[in-house]
Amino acid sequence: MAFDAKPLLPLPSQAQLREAFVGKELEHVPTPAAVLDKAVVKRNCLQMLKACEALQVGFRPHVKTHKTVEVAQLQLGDGINDVKVIVSTVAEAEHLSDFLLTSRESRRSVNILYGIPLPPSQIERLAHLGKKIGSESISVLVDNRSQLQAARAFRDVAGFPLKVFVKIDTGYHRAGVVVGTEKFNCLIIDILDDESRGTVELLGFYSHAGHSYGGDSALGAMELLIVELEGLEKAANDASKARDHAPMSQKYVLSVGATPTATSIENMLERSAQAESPMGGEIAKLKKVIERVKATHAIEIHAGVYPFLDMQQLATQASPSALPANPKYDNSGLSTADIALTIMAEVASVYESRDSPEALMAAGSLALGRDPCKSYNGWGIVSDWGMSTNNSEGRSGWQVGRISQEHGILIKDSQRESHELAELKIGQKVRVWPNHACVAGAGFGWYLVVDSSLPEERRDQVVDVWVRCRGW
Repeated sequence: MAFDAKPLLPLPSQAQLREAFVGKELEHVPTPAAVLDKAVVKRNCLQMLKACEALQVGFRPHVKTHKTVEVAQLQLGDGINDVKVIVSTVAEAEHLSDFLLTSRESRRSVNILYGIPLPPSQIERLAHLGKKIGSESISVLVDNRSQLQAARAFRDVAGFPLKVFVKIDTGYHRAGVVVGTEKFNCLIIDILDDESRGTVELLGFYSHAGHSYGGDSALGAMELLIVELEGLEKAANDASKARDHAPMSQKYVLSVGATPTATSIENMLERSAQAESPMGGEIAKLKKVIERVKATHAIEIHAGVYPFLDMQQLATQASPSALPANPKYDNSGLSTADIALTIMAEVASVYESRDSPEALMAAGSLALGRDPCKSYNGWGIVSDWGMSTNNSEGRSGWQVGRISQEHGILIKDSQRESHELAELKIGQKVRVWPNHACVAGAGFGWYLVVDSSLPEERRDQVVDVWVRCRGW
């Protein structure tokens, strides 16, 4: 019998959560709380879908940031027939399984990619999930010959071959095999051998440009996307040559991206795509590479944090804002108005007599995470929600400067020294833009959903509650 994690990690009742929170004003809900702006999520998702559609490339969203059915549906949109997702945990796939099964019953093709090079212990759960959803529904990453032994066992349980992407290291050095090395060549030979026996199917090649988080421009992100595409193109061509029976005839899926590189394609639809713009030359080069690769293989873009965004993503400045022009924000790129997730906390104390004014909020590393942001030395930026300031970008003048498990010390915003410092009072609720949304959300069982597209008097009302999955 397959291990089933669901009974061991029961989720809260969405109906009970809705009864408890929907209709309440944010200032009256318990904190810390993860607050999600549905309008911003929809806007960010739509911009990504439009870019992929315009470039005629596939799209496979990652669900690891949000871990919810509702955001996955927004990521996929209504017009996509191929329902392809990436998960970082089997629990995420199991959480989505009913939605994916319904999609399959609606004659949409479904494929889940388990986004970690295959740990053998996970194959049984993946196989039973595949058996539930149907043929061709499960893919995995491999970067080592030893992982194929576990992959071979999949067919016996699921009843169909496991689809395989080879994870390619294009410079991030977190995982993957380097194209052209003996290890790569041996891995391809073994996969093709297994494929001839009907135990696996080589679907394509996958890379993740996680080092793009260290960039600070759309140009840099596009350059890394080109490196990814060309690296996977070489891998696919080498694999095609290794097929003695059909040299150079196999069309593989080349799956590339990370939110900075993936969203950088959105610049190709903007005014920045004009030849005379500073990005015109790089955009033309990227278009040429995309068209060349599409002639022989299928391109698939993947990304995860883009529906939420965060301070790390703002620092990369890789994509244009999905917002219309707004004089309060710098419309040349992303701003805090593009961030969908805020962590709401309560001010527990204030310290006006310190060398520089400080305050304490009752939320720390378990609510915000502890990932740094290269653009400033802190753990989150406090918005001016509920405050009266004349600052730009909706900032309060405060940032989370020091942090421990349940304590966040607020200090002056180091990025905006000239900004007015909003007055804080004990008991006041504040909303913080986190550095890394994937980690900040992990401490919460659900999101309180608001909608900034509603009339102003309703924008702070909870309109829904979206439950996150738990565990691995």
